[in-house]
Amino acid sequence: MTSPSTPSGDAAQEEPFITGPHPVFEPHPEMAQALGSLWTAVVRAGGAVGFPADAAEEDIRAAAEQAVADVTARRRQMLILGDGAALAGTVFLRRGTEPVLAHRAEVVKLMVRPDLQGKGWGTTLLDAAVAQATAQGLEQLLISTRGGTGLPAFYAARGWTEVGRFPGGLRLSADDVRDEHWFQLRLS
Repeated sequence: MTSPSTPSGDAAQEEPFITGPHPVFEPHPEMAQALGSLWTAVVRAGGAVGFPADAAEEDIRAAAEQAVADVTARRRQMLILGDGAALAGTVFLRRGTEPVLAHRAEVVKLMVRPDLQGKGWGTTLLDAAVAQATAQGLEQLLISTRGGTGLPAFYAARGWTEVGRFPGGLRLSADDVRDEHWFQLRLS
C-alpha cells in the first residue's frame, strides 16, 4: 500500500511516499540500525513499545539488534513500511513455538514513526499482520498494550476482544505504574 503526497493547509506539504507493508525475510545489514532509530523515536515520543520514554538509547538499540536477529533466525516475522530513507513503521509476529501454542501468534512492537502517526499507518500494519497470520493458517492472535493510553480503545475499535488485564503489570517509573491489557483476535 502506498500513500501519495498530499497538500495540507494553505501550502502544500510534501508527505513522504510510503511503501508497504512488506514482509522481511532476510534483513539487510542496516536493518538493526534503522529499527533502532525508529524504536528510539517512538519511545522518546511516549510510545508503548517496551521502554519508558527516558530509556537509554543503547538499550533500545540492543533490543532492535535482538529483534532483527530473531527475524533472521525465523523466531519472529517482520512487516515494514518504508519511505525510501528509513523505516516508517513496523510490526512483528511471534508465533507460538510449543505444540499447544502453534495455532496462534503474538503481535509485538507495532510502531509508526511519530511524524506519521494519526494517518492510518498503525491500522495498515495491524491489518497486514492479521493477513499474514491468516495466510499461515493461524487461528488467533494476541496483543498486549499499556493502559493509560488510547491503545486499548484502538484495538477494541478494530475488533479485538480484551481477554485480560494485569493490574499494575507495567512499571514505567517509580511513580508511573500501568495496567497491561491483553487482547485476542480470532481468525477462524
